[in-house]
Order: sequence, then C-alpha cells, then structure tokens
Amino acid sequence: MQKKVELPKLSYLYGQPETTALLRVQPDDFIVVEELSFTPTGAGEHMLLLVEKIGQNTQYVAKLLAELVGCKARQVSYAGLKDRHAVTRQWFCVPVPIKQQLNWQEWTIEGVQILDTIRHQRRLKLGSIKYNEFSLTLRDVSDIPALLERLELVKKGVPNYYGEQRFGIQGGNLALAEQLFSGGGIEDRKIRGLALSASRSFLFNLQVDARVKAGTFNQLLTGEVVQLDGSGSIFKVPEVDETLRQRLLEADIHPTAGLPGLGEPLTTADALAFEQQSLQGWQHWVDKLAELNVRAERRSIRVLPAELKAEVQNQNVKISFKLYSGCFATSVLRELVNYQDVQRNYATLD
Repeated sequence: MQKKVELPKLSYLYGQPETTALLRVQPDDFIVVEELSFTPTGAGEHMLLLVEKIGQNTQYVAKLLAELVGCKARQVSYAGLKDRHAVTRQWFCVPVPIKQQLNWQEWTIEGVQILDTIRHQRRLKLGSIKYNEFSLTLRDVSDIPALLERLELVKKGVPNYYGEQRFGIQGGNLALAEQLFSGGGIEDRKIRGLALSASRSFLFNLQVDARVKAGTFNQLLTGEVVQLDGSGSIFKVPEVDETLRQRLLEADIHPTAGLPGLGEPLTTADALAFEQQSLQGWQHWVDKLAELNVRAERRSIRVLPAELKAEVQNQNVKISFKLYSGCFATSVLRELVNYQDVQRNYATLD
C-alpha cells in the first residue's frame, strides 16, 4: 500500500487574500499560448505544428499525431505540457521528410485544431519556450477594488512554487515517489519520471515556504546562489554587498533553492544551513535522489509576472500576464485571489 504524502499548506508572501472568485467555469476562462524561444528556420525534416486544443492533454494529442503521421509516439515532441482543462495553443513536432507533404488539413481530431505549420531543421525540445502567455477570467469576484489593489503587490514578484498539478490528484505522484524511495520499483519510465519530478518539486516548495516564513524571501543570504532574471545562468554569492542588494531589488537577480539530486551543494554558509534546516525530515528523499543519479539543479524562488494587467467585465475580471517556461500561473493567482478552481475540483471527484 502506498504511503500518502500530505501536501503542505504553502505560505503566502502578502498574506492569504480575502477576495474570492471562480476559475475555469468554462474552458476559455483559462487560455495559454506558447511563445517559442527560437525562430523556426522554415526548412528541414521536422514539421512544427501550432495546435489549439480544448479538453485534451498534451501526451494524448502527441499519441494521436503519431498515428496520423505514421511514426512512433516517441518521435513526436512538444515544447511543454499543458493543462487539459484549458484552451491551449502549443507547439508539437513530427518527423516529415523534405519531399513528403503532410496533409494535416484533412485531419479530424476531437478538441484539436491545427492553426499553422512550419518546417524546422531540428527536433523540438522540451522547454523550448521563452514565455507562456496566460489570459484568465475570474468570475463572481467578491471584491474587485481589493483585487486590483493587490495586483500592484503581485507585480513585485511571488513565490515560484510548483503548482498542485505537478503532484497529481490528491498528491498521488508523491505517493509513487515514497514507494520508489522505500524500495518499491516502478517499471513504467514515464510514471517513474513523474514520481521523481514531483518529489523534487515538493522539496523545492518546502525550501521556498521556509524562506517566506523566515522573512528572507526578498533578501540575500551569505553563501547564496542566485539566478539571472530570464536566464538559467547562476552564480555564487560568498558575501552580500550593496550592489547585489540593489540588483535583487531591481529583479535583475533572484535567490534560488535546490532541486535535490547528485552533486555537491553549491550553497555555503548561512544559505546552506538554511536549506538543510528546511529539508529536515526529508533527508531520505534527498539521499535517494542522489542514489538514483538524478542531477541536482537550482531554480529561482521568485517569479515576476510580465505585462500583468486586469480588465474588469461586470463582476468578472480578466487577468493577463506572461511567465517564463516552467513557472505556474496558479502560483501567481493564489497570491492575488482566493479562487475556487471548478475544473480541478471535478477532476478530483473523477
């Protein structure tokens, strides 16, 4: 029997919002559009497909595309996983020889529409996204003035928590991780990958939550590792000076937390001690991740939603913003409003 791992109640940077609203009453209340991190070449043996999907998950659409193209499912790639309970416009990639035509106009896939195609020289890699652009409609907002006022706080940045969808329904992916770390095998590689990813996301969230609780979320600790905004580049901060504090204030750099795995910790001094303290009780997970040769990484603890704005529509509010790849819209929303995710509740019941 799998041990259930409880998801922690993560701290709010600006205090839990009192304003309430409904999210995802209908599919187009949650719209996500990918912006690739590169410009397609227009030539090559790979075809990029811009797909709009409603009510379908990314992996299922990839499987259907493989059947239509006549290739193996593993040959179909995509830039990122997108929620089923939303309208998403995302990129897929299929292998198509240069002299072969792809009759995609004749395809019929329920809940799926191909908007555009373009050839490219390389296979599309996971994470090849500069931004995800979100357009979210909050319905039955209880206090619109309070929401708009809080919007100004959220613009300054929020905790870069992994969203609950990373952990599966009722934390099921974490139960799989506990099974794996307790000696139980998981034969399916994809499910095993989900369990490992969920475990690291869980441990990362614990560290960020501890920073918020300690009041050091927007501060630099001695021995910190920071990340350049909009970049995967990181560097060590042996000592904190006024120049670094100013760069932090201007959101040019962000503190990071660890995604545990194999490798020596990059943090030292106060930052290392803090991370070790925040993961007390979970050292067996940290050790097992290293034993399984999962590579240790760093991730920014802070995310600033770009171009964040609100449009009032009677008792509803449409929120739009952009996030770097890998960041969760729900982590922005939770600081803005106490929302009820209608579709997520249905999924839990399923």
